[in-house]
Amino acid sequence: MTGVLAAAAGCAATADPAPVSPELGTEFTLAPGETVRLDGDRLVVSFGDVPADSRCPAGADCVWEGDATVVTEVTAGGQRSRSELHTNSRFATGVTVGGYRIDLVSLRPSPPADGAVPAGDYRADLLVTRA
Repeated sequence: MTGVLAAAAGCAATADPAPVSPELGTEFTLAPGETVRLDGDRLVVSFGDVPADSRCPAGADCVWEGDATVVTEVTAGGQRSRSELHTNSRFATGVTVGGYRIDLVSLRPSPPADGAVPAGDYRADLLVTRA
């Protein structure tokens, strides 16, 4: 019985800490499938996936910078919105939902010259402010 308790205590000590809720106006990073709560849980932001990424590969010389699409889901003030945010400023890089502005600051990593970024490796840097 003592061994079981020691094993359980060891597992508890290595568990990941609870995610920290970012502050409004402070840039934060999400991985695909991650969700954060902001402004006292009045706002929930989730990073869905990256369905398209035509950005110029790292180290390449490109005529056009390309674009990547980041799917987000935002719930605020009873409103739920699914949006596609873009890395290229010629397209929508942000969305306003329920009195909040959600902006895509950047998407990492850049595509490698020899292929695509594995879906789980993407990181979206976001900024949320009051609209």
